[in-house]
Amino acid sequence: MSFMSCWKTINLVKDYGGMRIVLTAVSLMILFFIPEYLAMQLIHPQTVQRGDHALLFAGLLVAAIIAHKILHILPMISKKKLEKKIYWLKMRTWREIPKNMMLVSLLCPFLVITPVLFYAGAAMPSFAHYFCIISSIHFGYCLPDFLFAWKLIKAPKNCFVDQEADDFDILIQK
Repeated sequence: MSFMSCWKTINLVKDYGGMRIVLTAVSLMILFFIPEYLAMQLIHPQTVQRGDHALLFAGLLVAAIIAHKILHILPMISKKKLEKKIYWLKMRTWREIPKNMMLVSLLCPFLVITPVLFYAGAAMPSFAHYFCIISSIHFGYCLPDFLFAWKLIKAPKNCFVDQEADDFDILIQK
């Protein structure tokens, strides 16, 4: 039987501050929106934008956030030791998740949802602004995932990740 010891505990709110994360996320949303919207305008320069589907926009935004949560869970489904406690699509605990699997889980929502939204905007140019806004909001929503992935990349090669509430523990075998 091997024992695990905690190499590092990560709490993004304590490490960076809640307000700093929010301000950085909003800044990233704006910086992501500008080139994405400009790209859409270059792809379809003569398109007239429609603004009469606010409920569709709200529904797509909610769907993107729900899809984000589900895409975090999908890479973990094959893991037999995973304790699944889902409350409103929020994974409350992760147990002994290998580093590489956790990295895939963290980056999966961004790598799947962003291209889908970009393609949808290119395919439906009248609604491209909606897809650009949703994609930008999703990009800002991914900031904590990027921050944690950045810290996890620096962790030892064969480490594991446990999560309780807002803390992530990086564990190594002894």
